[in-house]
Amino acid sequence: MSIAVDLAPQRSASAPFLGRTMVLAALVLAPALEVIESVISPLVGTSTSADLAAIGAHRDTFVTSVLVGLVATVLYVPAFLGLAAACVTRSPWLARIGGALAVVSMLGFCGVRMLQAVQLQLVDNGGASEAGAALIDHTGTNPIGLALLIMFLGGTIVGTLALAVAAWRTGLAKPAVVLLIAFPFVDQAMPGHAGSIAAHVVILVALTGLAASMHRLQPRS
Repeated sequence: MSIAVDLAPQRSASAPFLGRTMVLAALVLAPALEVIESVISPLVGTSTSADLAAIGAHRDTFVTSVLVGLVATVLYVPAFLGLAAACVTRSPWLARIGGALAVVSMLGFCGVRMLQAVQLQLVDNGGASEAGAALIDHTGTNPIGLALLIMFLGGTIVGTLALAVAAWRTGLAKPAVVLLIAFPFVDQAMPGHAGSIAAHVVILVALTGLAASMHRLQPRS
């Protein structure tokens, strides 16, 4: 026998395990922390060599930015699972696929965080050289690095689009859904520091709008 929640039209439940308040908070906090990470990060995004030099010149700022971003990475898991749960009644398959792939993307992103730890260690060991930069660049082309990259990019693009369509069908705020669809494309189309800030502002506005819409549509039980 399956366990289901009885929902009115245009209304859906937040994740029963995570809790409504936690989901809504995570939807806002996760992208907000990523915006903070992007703003304070010393990385320039033009080349790995330039990034290693920036880390060496602003080590503490880099560490702070990555730790802030790591918290955001963790918070995206309840945020996306909660959004998927809110849409599962009206769009069950897309919500489940989107939620699962969004979590896969965060698992892949943990590989990116580990690579940032390697960058820091290279700088601390005095290895911020062309050879060190080449090592970092080639990490994404070996089988393990490539698998993590596919998990991150594929999970982000497909998972985000699936969640966006599920949110649209559920009746959540349409402008927020459009911004959620735009996020992965803005992220890929605008490389560099300014592009990273712009992309994360887009997803902050999108997920905040969806959180507000979920709050209006879902009465507190």
